[in-house]
Amino acid sequence: MSNEFEYKVEYETDKETGQVTATIPELNYLSDYGDTFAEAEANIREAAIGYLEVLQMEKKEIQKIQ
Repeated sequence: MSNEFEYKVEYETDKETGQVTATIPELNYLSDYGDTFAEAEANIREAAIGYLEVLQMEKKEIQKIQ
């Protein structure tokens, strides 16, 4: 069994600040942001890894995309 997962990430840019918000709907709408797309992408990846680690430690089901 692989420990790799793929989730859809939705990006939105705030027109006033230029900040980019990244959201993963399948992970309880987990979101993070950055001043650039690359920063938002790195931040959401780190947040997702932490979220999945907590689910694993608590022995909760990890939703996988089919």
